[in-house]
Amino acid sequence: MQLTQMQCLIVEDMDALRKIMAEQLRQLGFGQVLQADCGRQALDMLQRMQIDLLLLDWSMPDGHGQELLESLRQQDKWQDLPIILVTANAHRSLVEVAMKYGVSDIIAKPFNSKTLQARVLQALTRRHKRTQVAPSSAMAAKIDATATTETAPALNVVLVVDDMPDNLAFMAGLLNDDYKVLFAKDGKAALKICQSATPPDVVLLDVMMPEMDGHQVLQALRIEPRTTEIPVIFVSALGEVEHHLQGLRGGAIDYLTKPVQPEILKLKLANVLAQVQRQRALQQECDELLRLAQLKDNADSIISHDLKNPLATISALAQKLAQDKSFPKEWLPKINLVDELALQSINTVNLTSDILRIEAGQYALDAEWFSVHEMLKQLLQAAQVNFHSKQLVAYLSPDEDPCSSFDVMGDPKLCHPMLFNLIKNAFEAARPKTKVAISLSRHEGDVLIAIENTGAVSADIREQFWEKYVTQGKAEGVGIGTYAARLFARAQKGEANLVVDDAKSMTRIVIRLPAAIDAVVGE
Repeated sequence: MQLTQMQCLIVEDMDALRKIMAEQLRQLGFGQVLQADCGRQALDMLQRMQIDLLLLDWSMPDGHGQELLESLRQQDKWQDLPIILVTANAHRSLVEVAMKYGVSDIIAKPFNSKTLQARVLQALTRRHKRTQVAPSSAMAAKIDATATTETAPALNVVLVVDDMPDNLAFMAGLLNDDYKVLFAKDGKAALKICQSATPPDVVLLDVMMPEMDGHQVLQALRIEPRTTEIPVIFVSALGEVEHHLQGLRGGAIDYLTKPVQPEILKLKLANVLAQVQRQRALQQECDELLRLAQLKDNADSIISHDLKNPLATISALAQKLAQDKSFPKEWLPKINLVDELALQSINTVNLTSDILRIEAGQYALDAEWFSVHEMLKQLLQAAQVNFHSKQLVAYLSPDEDPCSSFDVMGDPKLCHPMLFNLIKNAFEAARPKTKVAISLSRHEGDVLIAIENTGAVSADIREQFWEKYVTQGKAEGVGIGTYAARLFARAQKGEANLVVDDAKSMTRIVIRLPAAIDAVVGE
């Protein structure tokens, strides 16, 4: 697809930055660049127009970026829309949110045109790969060019602009040991360097120069989108207060008076470049966190796909062997064990897959009526067989449900692993020759499932009981069973809670599931 045929939408509440970004993307070759100053206006444009790329400011006074992002990902037509977050406050939790909602990239403010254009092309390239459409030759050339500049090592480059050769020589002797120093004898040469593919990190700018003075150079830098973020320090013989104010009002970050004190200049320059380095480090940290998160998601997807097929084959072969009368009868328990272990492994893979889909906001609840009583009855029977050596007294109350009082509106594919893991945990935690009690009741139109066992959950993990990767007493445990249980309950508009009675040394898990269509469908 040609960039000239594509439409980009920028959502940014700062008018000046929004216009600069729009100009940078027009220069890149977009056919149309639309602008919105709030989430509400952006949503209206998205509903009326075909948008190919969204650049979203994360923090806006009217319509927070996350609210718009959540709204978009909840609708099928925007599930695959490439979105780039633009933020001045990048942090680890933001990266986690970005991965959850399938964000293509994060750009940390401030940034230059080279960074913006490179990230935009990379986001579009990833979209093309997902849809198996090759980018045009023109786009591919741009991608190659920007990738080279994007991966080049960052250098501290200082541009000194002065029409006096003695001043240039002085600055060279002062700065050459610490920085790569470039020189320009007039404003036009300075602008050419700043607008090149490798602009300087900071400009030391004289005021009094022929043809184009320093203030005119600064104005030209601030107007041009490619140079608007380059920090400028004035170095001038004009020392009056009004000259200082004029320079600072024009967008300079500092103003030094000649003759310059070398140590002061070095310190101010070091401070400015430290900020540049912090910006680069922040962007690199965001990039690395996104890369690692994407690698994890890719690995999880591969594991899920590549494990389920052989496990299903093992289960099928075990069932076939169990029915083969030519095999010795004493082999049957072992064959059944192989089948059971394979089915348990498939359940674990499915559990991980469901968790990923819910966390990514890609799970759509497909609710139906089913008997949770019947499901619990089957799971309890299986647990009694697996844990028969503990001699537990386990029961379901009530024994039967002839009037279907405990039918719920939910997703059986989520309820089965949810209840399976909670019942298994109860049997594992219960002391030998004690009881595991499962009871069903109704409360305000919902069905309550209580699973109770002897032994109190340790006090040091109660606050984190439902969190991911929390486990105790199981060397082989990965700690996702209880996390998944609450996640699955909430995905069905229900809830899961823990109650511990230290006096009786009892642990009770209560699951609430809706037993009314309105509770699930009517939202």
